[in-house]
Amino acid sequence: MYKKQSIPFQLLFGVIFGILNFLVCCLQVYNPVPLYMDTLFTVTASFFGWISGFICATLLHVFCFVLQRSGVSSIWWAICSYSVVLIIRLFVNYQNKDEKRKTGITEILVLIFITTFVISLEGAVIFTLLHAFAQYREDSQVRQMFLLLNRNSFPVFTAALLPRIPVNILDKGICVSLGYLAYLGTARLLERLSKKAS
Repeated sequence: MYKKQSIPFQLLFGVIFGILNFLVCCLQVYNPVPLYMDTLFTVTASFFGWISGFICATLLHVFCFVLQRSGVSSIWWAICSYSVVLIIRLFVNYQNKDEKRKTGITEILVLIFITTFVISLEGAVIFTLLHAFAQYREDSQVRQMFLLLNRNSFPVFTAALLPRIPVNILDKGICVSLGYLAYLGTARLLERLSKKAS
């Protein structure tokens, strides 16, 4: 059962997790493994509520735009982050319908599958549009595979989609799993603090 959090709490955690999300993305620059890792704390924030999830997702893209000078076209990628918030909140609402329903490995695997599928499709659509209208280049995680497929007569959308699927399976697998564990750890810490305070 996921507890509904107050608005001030969600505002605070949205900001904290937004900053943590950006720091993880900065660390990814030095990581040779082709991952995005841009939704780890968006997942965590989203388990606490809609507001914290949307603030976290928005701050990540604002920080990237302002501090990393990622360009106006990169703002479109916020759609993927907002989709993660939507997926997690729909999952939480579904889980909360039945008090006996537990979140186990099977539920997390389903969440990873849905997130991977949605984000891969959205990413391919966004890239295809940006490529057509702004000559946007594919990001480093899938660039080589995209170029290989595109040079071998695959349509841009297909060449953008196929490499995203394995990358997103690994990336969203890590982000959803660790994000959920971070949520559990934070929720337990808050519970202990509230018991001590009372």
